[in-house]
Amino acid sequence: MVPDAQWGFASSPVIHEGLVIIQADVQKNSFVGAFDVKTGKQLWRTPRNDVPTFGTPAVVPHTAGGTNGWQVVVNGWHHIGGYDFKTGKELWMLKGSGDIPVPTPVFADGLIIITNAHGSGRPIYAIRSDASGDITGSKTAIAWLIDRAGNYMQTPLLDKNIGYFCFDNGVLTTYQLSSGKKLYQKRLGGTTGFTSSPVAATDRLYITNEDGHTFVLAKGSEYKLLGENDVGETVMASAAISGNVLYVRGRNHLFAIGAR
Repeated sequence: MVPDAQWGFASSPVIHEGLVIIQADVQKNSFVGAFDVKTGKQLWRTPRNDVPTFGTPAVVPHTAGGTNGWQVVVNGWHHIGGYDFKTGKELWMLKGSGDIPVPTPVFADGLIIITNAHGSGRPIYAIRSDASGDITGSKTAIAWLIDRAGNYMQTPLLDKNIGYFCFDNGVLTTYQLSSGKKLYQKRLGGTTGFTSSPVAATDRLYITNEDGHTFVLAKGSEYKLLGENDVGETVMASAAISGNVLYVRGRNHLFAIGAR
């Protein structure tokens, strides 16, 4: 609808085995590339047929042909794809249906989970890690697909055969990864949006809305709210966990939450 629209970058660099992986989806000359982390030397650059997108690439296993290696997986609108980590050669591709894809691809139990929600469709794709070629409409490379269920801003969280997907309106839906079966759906509450992605530690799930209000849930196939907490200011960034400390970046402060 706005063919010349261009915003700033939101894709983060990813470091793996001495390489920095960059996804640069822009109006012209989009690409995914790999650069030496110490020198910045370009190792490979593969053109992409896509317009501005905002997802961060993910490095996940590639198991085709009985061999084990790595692939770089990127979200997209015209071009969701997997690329050989060492050479940048395209391994597989899929045309998406969300026209401003944001969530990062995630991986667990042999499945690559990709979701996007802006535009005419809101798909969740569960793609097998040995996919190859054009898999659009494939019944073998795509283990399961759910229409009208994907995330707009948040990257889903996968844990112990369960996927947690939170809409920007605060509706949390969980699915069984092996089958795509819906386990539960629950609105978390509040009147503001949800932009940051959920994080988890031990047996708990943390989901924070834009008002800085965090919902603490028990992980698992049934909804169980354990607590709610506020930091008192706007939160847009995803929390981070290191050791026994939860770090939350607010508009004005960085909060470190843990036992004294």
